Amino acid sequence: MIIEILQADTQTILKVVECFDLYRQFYGQESDCKACEAFLSERQDSSESVVLYAQNKDGDVLGFTQLYPTFSSLSLRRDLILNDLYVHEKARGQGVARKLLTAARDHGKKMNSKGLLLETDILNAKAQSLYESFGFERETDHYFYYLTI
Repeated sequence: MIIEILQADTQTILKVVECFDLYRQFYGQESDCKACEAFLSERQDSSESVVLYAQNKDGDVLGFTQLYPTFSSLSLRRDLILNDLYVHEKARGQGVARKLLTAARDHGKKMNSKGLLLETDILNAKAQSLYESFGFERETDHYFYYLTI
């Protein structure tokens, strides 16, 4: 299967909406394509995120990842948060996620980023295995805290 990785822009972001909605459903959210479209469009319009998506030769979206920029005060460099990564069920096991991770890493290098940070559900062993095989290292010397506001 031919898989092409592309960076979405304001014209192509709508291609990713269905896959983004499926991703949210995977994590227990209700389907809401209209809200997904608005969210993704807002991120693109304001250049707040980078969406990379995989498509086959027919232009069908197979998966996506979304990167958010942040900065490290200690290293005085940019970091990227790999916030979302999803591959459509019909495309799993074909290397799509690995291609998306490679594209995310390459984008980070191009942006002179220090690295990629991601989190995943503690029960998502498949994703953890993929990330670790790609070279991601599980943090063991930091605690992450979250404050709901």
